[in-house]
Amino acid sequence: MGIETGARVTALETPLALGPEAASGSARVLADELARRDRAVREQRRFLLIARVGVLVAIIVGWDLASGRLIRTFFVSSPGAVARQLADWIASGQLLYHGQFTLTATVLGYVVGSVAAILLAWPLGLMPRLFRITEPYFLVAYSIPAVAMGPIFILWFGLGLTPKILLAAYFVFFIVFVNTVVGFQQVPRGLLDVTRVMGASRSDLLRAVILPSAVPYVLAALRSTLPAAMIGAVVGEFIASNRGLGYLANAAASEYATEGVIAAVFVMALIVLAMTVLLRPLSGALRWQRGIDARGDIV
Repeated sequence: MGIETGARVTALETPLALGPEAASGSARVLADELARRDRAVREQRRFLLIARVGVLVAIIVGWDLASGRLIRTFFVSSPGAVARQLADWIASGQLLYHGQFTLTATVLGYVVGSVAAILLAWPLGLMPRLFRITEPYFLVAYSIPAVAMGPIFILWFGLGLTPKILLAAYFVFFIVFVNTVVGFQQVPRGLLDVTRVMGASRSDLLRAVILPSAVPYVLAALRSTLPAAMIGAVVGEFIASNRGLGYLANAAASEYATEGVIAAVFVMALIVLAMTVLLRPLSGALRWQRGIDARGDIV
């Protein structure tokens, strides 16, 4: 009897004695796993960076080899000529002077178009019947080629910065508007009903259910419309302007200076890339949300 009791006591005490060691071992395993994942993420980022730089170098080298050999320089110029053109613009101050107007029109047009689209889509997304009533009018407006609005805006607002901002906003507006409406309409009805049964008010529904469901759609649209804002601003500069990167590209094209056109396009691409990088923390704040592709059609 004593031996049996002692065995029971030993069996009960053993897990307690091994508990801290087991917990310590689990902690070490977890720490090792986290460290392994961190290393894998760093290696993946390093690989992507090296691969992207390698692709860029390959493109530049291939461009340089093809220029004047496989393709006439009149059509593609050369990396060296484009670099010299950029250096000349930087030294003369033309790049900074013209770039500031394009950047201003792009940023302001992007902000104006996005804010206007969200403010208008918000009530329409919450009131499906009202959206169905107004939907044909948005279809008509959306069917108008955005480029065709350039001469109209210039006729209405002159040759200054205002028509370029409005044209950039026009390019942005419909994409953000459509995706915001879709985001509000994609909220599961069952989830809304359950939340109402639990006693949630209208403001609680909006804050806890509707907005979290709609925000990924809005962010997807905001990411995809950055190039559209640049296109709108540059189109306005192409149509009628004496300043801006679009004007620089147009002036170079009129002189058949291919290196100037490519240099201006390269700077535009850098601006859009920089804006995309600056917007990345905003989209990264909602990594828990599922990925959403921006839509460009009226639903």
